[in-house]
Amino acid sequence: MKIALALMAVTGIAIGLAIPTAKPKVAVAPVVQPARDVPVETVLDRSPSGAFVAIADVNDEPIRFVVDTGADIVALTVADAKRAHITFDPSLFQVVGRGAAGDVRGQEVRIADIVLDGKRATDVRAVVLEGSDMSLLGHTYLRRLKNVQISNDKMTLR
Repeated sequence: MKIALALMAVTGIAIGLAIPTAKPKVAVAPVVQPARDVPVETVLDRSPSGAFVAIADVNDEPIRFVVDTGADIVALTVADAKRAHITFDPSLFQVVGRGAAGDVRGQEVRIADIVLDGKRATDVRAVVLEGSDMSLLGHTYLRRLKNVQISNDKMTLR
């Protein structure tokens, strides 16, 4: 009888060890993303070419910009303007400025919304530039920020 009880106990333990036990469920806190409209400081490193580059949402589309403190206005390439759903007509392009290579042609437009790390500007004056290969984040956006600072090889936007 003792052997039978011992054999049953050993068998019970063996079966118990062989059956996987349910692991207790652990509550996992969701990853909280910062709200899109909560401004956070942006720190940009100078690129090897000497420019400061940032990705900002233009009408909810990510656009790569050179942050240009020398540009009076935000300027978009034709491709970036199309991607951001900005209405323009290349047949209406006219001289909008002068560059090192001569006249710069484009069309003035309004951008409904530009957001960089929660720093939102609405109804931003801009131009769509003919032949440009890089969009520029100029003063019509930058002057709406609290602070733009360049120190060493870093640009800080607040």
